[in-house]
Amino acid sequence: MKAVHKGATDGYGNEQTGRSESDMNNIYLVSDIHGQYQALRTALDRASFSPERQDRLYVIGDMIDRGPESKEVLEFLLNLRQAYPSQVFLSKGNHEQMFQDWLRRAIDPDLYLRLNGGDATVRSFLGQHPMRRAFLGGVPSAETQEAAREEILARYPALLATLDALPLALELPGDSGTGTEPALLVHAGIRPGLPLSRQRPEDLLWIREPFYNHYQGETLIVFGHTPVNRLPGYAGQGPWRSGKMIGIDGGAASIEGGILLVSWPSLQYIYVPIREVRSSPQIRVT
Repeated sequence: MKAVHKGATDGYGNEQTGRSESDMNNIYLVSDIHGQYQALRTALDRASFSPERQDRLYVIGDMIDRGPESKEVLEFLLNLRQAYPSQVFLSKGNHEQMFQDWLRRAIDPDLYLRLNGGDATVRSFLGQHPMRRAFLGGVPSAETQEAAREEILARYPALLATLDALPLALELPGDSGTGTEPALLVHAGIRPGLPLSRQRPEDLLWIREPFYNHYQGETLIVFGHTPVNRLPGYAGQGPWRSGKMIGIDGGAASIEGGILLVSWPSLQYIYVPIREVRSSPQIRVT
């Protein structure tokens, strides 16, 4: 399994609707952006997120698929990480893994393109190329998919290596000065009863009920993958918390959901509904 990336923590996070100029070193967590670039940027703007002022951002997978601007989300976050490598941390979700597998011809195209929203990511990376039309409303022929792969990898030659290099988990160390306990950030969760070194990548990327229904470990786990409104006993606002588990997937994979940007360790949050930043689809009649 890929090594866990270790970050650092200091500071408590910002007020729910912004902060003063004197606030420093805020830490924000987000997961499951799913190509919703405008909602992500709106949430960061409302938080006054500023890596120049040493704010940190941890993204717990699923930056792409389903939403209309997967390329824009991925490029924005990768460029931000390149500019501020000590402030911006990205990890892999199951959707990054599926995109990587599709580019390598290692996944059922129907599973990725049709059932998991990969068609939106391919269209996003193809831009205005005429081939993008083939990925609307169905699974294109094998020949068209191959041509699309070649086009995408020619345009973005570092893409596969970048996806390969995303870690499967991130660590937030504790802070004795503030009493903040350490946390493990992982996209889907972990298999209860197994140390991290023995976890399968498939569990870290895909697990659901066996984790959040049965985990009783001592390590605090922050995860995405399952929208908070689908987690047991969710009260309907902000992150979900149960024992040593914190869920932060705001459901941006659906037009009914949104981006949930969570301040750490206060768990104050900013929620941006997708409907707030996306207008109704325009229908062109010819």
